[in-house]
Amino acid sequence: MLGSFLVPYLEGQGHKVRATDIVGDGDFMDVRDYHALHYDFSEFEADVFINLAAMTDLEECETQAGDAINTNAGGEQNCVAIAAKFGVPHVYISTAGIFDGKQDFYDDWDKPNPICVYAKSKYWGELAARTYVKSVVLRCGWQMGSCEKDKKFVGKIMKQLKDGATELNVVTDKLGTPTYVKDFTLQIEHLLSNDSYGVYNAVCKGNASRYDVAEELLRLLNLQDVVKVNIVDSSFWKKEYFAPRPASERLLTTKLEEQGLYVMRHWKEALAEYVSENPEFFKV
Repeated sequence: MLGSFLVPYLEGQGHKVRATDIVGDGDFMDVRDYHALHYDFSEFEADVFINLAAMTDLEECETQAGDAINTNAGGEQNCVAIAAKFGVPHVYISTAGIFDGKQDFYDDWDKPNPICVYAKSKYWGELAARTYVKSVVLRCGWQMGSCEKDKKFVGKIMKQLKDGATELNVVTDKLGTPTYVKDFTLQIEHLLSNDSYGVYNAVCKGNASRYDVAEELLRLLNLQDVVKVNIVDSSFWKKEYFAPRPASERLLTTKLEEQGLYVMRHWKEALAEYVSENPEFFKV
């Protein structure tokens, strides 16, 4: 989802990019295979190593914990080891989900306490990345973007609307920050271009519940008087989404802002651009 925007953007900026994956777009590569990864990296002679590979479906991670840990933590151990061996900058994408949700907001220095397999595996990957001085670790919020590749909340809402839904059941007891892949890409580029290594909370401005996002999306689509949004709590979806999720994933971008490195917009502005620039995807 992030890669489908990041790769063409970097190519458009004049960079030569080798994009790999275990399925779909890009040449085949599995981050869990250290030797193949090492050979591929050395052949390409890259001067930056960005790891976007992850198992991100929380329910899949709960039922396939071994694969999740091997991919999200073990895969990152391989990536950062190779980046360190060749002495190149490295980027790892962490998640707001590494916090337990008991606080209203989390800054860059709050202690993580992951409560599900996905979050634990991503945090262990973050710890691996942090062992290397040239790592950029970015904790992302609720991602949105990339249209057909959007498998997150906005994409799921659009699927329901395209299927003819006139009512949506949306929770108000989960809080976070929608983060547009375009803004996130620009943040990655900005940190790399300034050799600004370290761990950063990196989300768009503002915060919201899932309900707030649904309401704003319907307003942008002029469907606020057509589609009804029913308020439910997380127990309504407990069968489909059984993995534990923190009540609050709201991140403060204090470190980026204090260092003058923050380049992201408010999530409502970003969502409006996402909708306006992709009329076919948002056509109902």
